[in-house]
Amino acid sequence: MGETTVGLYAAKAAVLLAARMGLGHPAARLLLHMALECWDDGDNPAGQPPRHYYATRESSAIALGYLVPTNGSEAAAHAVKRAVAELVAQGAVERIRSGGRGQTAEFLLHVDSTRPGALRRHESNVILLTRRGSQGAAERPPQGADF
Repeated sequence: MGETTVGLYAAKAAVLLAARMGLGHPAARLLLHMALECWDDGDNPAGQPPRHYYATRESSAIALGYLVPTNGSEAAAHAVKRAVAELVAQGAVERIRSGGRGQTAEFLLHVDSTRPGALRRHESNVILLTRRGSQGAAERPPQGADF
């Protein structure tokens, strides 16, 4: 078995997908959490399919900022439901199984988690964030930077 990663490539794709879809903050935050918790590929020690997220509502609520013990509250449950509904409606995720009765929910993320080949200097999927006009912020990355 080769090197495995948990959600690195899925998370990178989730950030870009959330921006392209114009997802609201809670939905984008939950999508990123889901991506970080899933396996990028099928060659993983858990033997789980890639891009599948398994979690309780309380776990998803933590991703939305509801810490224990409020992650089990009615407000947290509603926040998770709203974020999931947006993700499903926009096509970012697909519900495979609803949670309850001792089972976690299962979602399939519609993001690309394919491991890229050797990164080239001008890779098109690299996102550079710069702040124009702010003191000390660079307009361009330093010469020779690979990010």
